[in-house]
Amino acid sequence: MASGLFRALPIGAASALGGWMGRVIGPRLSRHGIARANLELALPELSPEDMDRIMVGMWNNLGRTVSEIAHLGTFSRAEESDNGLITFAGLEHLERLKQDYRGAIFVGGHLGNWEVAPLMLRRAGLETVSVYRPFNEPYIDRLARQQRIKVNPNWAIKRQDVKALVSALRDRRSVSMLVDQKLWQGELIPFFGHDAHTTTMPAKLALRYGVPIVPFRVERLSGARLRVSAYPPITLPEGTSDTGDEEAEIALTLAINRVLEGWIRERPEQWNWLHRRWRIKKKYANKRLSSKRPVPGMHP
Repeated sequence: MASGLFRALPIGAASALGGWMGRVIGPRLSRHGIARANLELALPELSPEDMDRIMVGMWNNLGRTVSEIAHLGTFSRAEESDNGLITFAGLEHLERLKQDYRGAIFVGGHLGNWEVAPLMLRRAGLETVSVYRPFNEPYIDRLARQQRIKVNPNWAIKRQDVKALVSALRDRRSVSMLVDQKLWQGELIPFFGHDAHTTTMPAKLALRYGVPIVPFRVERLSGARLRVSAYPPITLPEGTSDTGDEEAEIALTLAINRVLEGWIRERPEQWNWLHRRWRIKKKYANKRLSSKRPVPGMHP
């Protein structure tokens, strides 16, 4: 199987092979059309040539990310030895959290190689429970879980292990999750100007337990070299209550979407455009939020 080949190769060669396979195979898949339609919806101002370039870059990044899953242990050792594979930025924001003796909710998206994001939190000495969605294929999911524990031993299954997240926050530990994909049970909140079912879980937990929401992202610099960055916490807009009501939850969630939008605009070829992000169930069609809601203060 390909995973065995990737493990047998040095990380740089495995990443390059994965990128090549992504560029060759990806555009031939039916999902390519979904990705292109998403890109045209979100960034219609781009030229066809720019869109073609972004699609090639997306398949390259996805292929590299898949191949690098077999080397998460290598990234973990690289983080410990500072051999240049991973660069960290914004660690000062995490140091402030440690000084406050409280946890946080870290939110990010499927950008760069998102699998290595927990390494930033480990570097800062923050014990964190990371949320993940299992792969549909049990064999692949088992392989991925075996590798993921090398970057973080504490994982919770998306939508199933809410108690684990609550327990972590009560114990002043942290929670990390990727929040850029559709959640049918979520609120309809603008994303690139179009309503999308979006989880409000980070906002609910942050307001209930009084912890900050801290954005983090992973960027691919070149080959298998990555940068993991933490940013200042997202804040509520002036005049918005922090008592945990629906208005505050929506405001914070909208702010998270705006941060993600900014990152994706900067490096659109590194986002996973394959996901059907803007599908809306018919029964929600008349409950759309206005894309002109006030945008809370934030630091993208």
